[in-house]
Amino acid sequence: MAIDVAHYEGREQAFVKHTFLDKYLPALIGKVCSRYDEFVYVDGFAGPWKSAAGENFDDTSFGIALNHMTSQRLLYLSRGRNVRMRAFLVEKDPSSFAQLQRAVALYPKIEITPLNGKMEDHVAAIVASIPQESFSFTLIDPKGFPAIGSMMPLLQRQNAEALVNFMFDFANRFGGTDLIPALEEWLSTSAPDDWRKRIKAVSGEQRERLYEELAVQALRQTSGYVYAPVITVDKVLHNRPLYKLIFLTRHSEGLKVFRDSERSALDAQAITRSASKAKKREACTLMGDLFADGFDAVPNDRSTQVIRRSEEEASRRLQAMLTTANSGFCKWKECWPPILEELSVTHSWLGRHVNDRRKAGQISAPAWPSERTQIPRDEQQLRWNG
Repeated sequence: MAIDVAHYEGREQAFVKHTFLDKYLPALIGKVCSRYDEFVYVDGFAGPWKSAAGENFDDTSFGIALNHMTSQRLLYLSRGRNVRMRAFLVEKDPSSFAQLQRAVALYPKIEITPLNGKMEDHVAAIVASIPQESFSFTLIDPKGFPAIGSMMPLLQRQNAEALVNFMFDFANRFGGTDLIPALEEWLSTSAPDDWRKRIKAVSGEQRERLYEELAVQALRQTSGYVYAPVITVDKVLHNRPLYKLIFLTRHSEGLKVFRDSERSALDAQAITRSASKAKKREACTLMGDLFADGFDAVPNDRSTQVIRRSEEEASRRLQAMLTTANSGFCKWKECWPPILEELSVTHSWLGRHVNDRRKAGQISAPAWPSERTQIPRDEQQLRWNG
């Protein structure tokens, strides 16, 4: 399913998030359903919110998920595997819940349970209904801050991944004021004594990084995930973050899928923000595309800059890692996860970068399979020649 950008005018941030989900979910389901007999999607704040796609809900998170679940189930049926697909969709607003109930009939291949009320009140029942051996993906994407502690039984499942929205813009404006108790609960988990003092002592990018660090740390230490990379979704017309999407996985393969999907989302963000700024400028100045290649162009967008800086830093980290390897060699499977955890680069980009350095004589890679091989295999030994 291809999501239609025309449905996202005025809510471009949702387009960025949905681009990620549209890339991530089929890759996730395709991987886990080769091992698990049941996949469960949980959307704790399902909406639909401001859907413009009509009754097919293709521009909603749950619509994207259910479409991919349907496609993947049919694919596995064609291969002789009957993978059970279930979804729990929670929404407290009565009018939105009525729309959610109508959506159930559109997906007869999926066992959908729509639940009216607050997500916090349904978590225990949802967890109890998911077998231990099933794999679940949970989306926690409220308009504000959830009572994150009540979500932990879902997040703490061992066979699970999750995406959690941290509303940075709200936190940046109201953090430390006692106006948002759920935010206080969330951040106090990681720094109960001094987080307010630390926040007040910094500003700008330092403050943004600290909020992100505190939010991620609280989720990781409570739910036991190994990796928790973040996508920053910016305001459309301003170079400031709106919210942070925190991804949780226990496996390096999940990290690999995340970075591929993040790249699609960041590219979408650069394009939509640049187009919106150009449209705004044109409306204000009547100068058309005179400056179309200037400050607001895609190469100058914050998302594009994140990718560019990440690739530069990844190259430096790789060199340092190989230079300081105790045995002189480092296996590829030991190199890429720590780099992908911290930097917005894909596994394939980093692998091709290794191959380019190998061809240039900067990296030794004994027993490289063939010149057709572009990305190292997991057991491939690498050494920096210096």
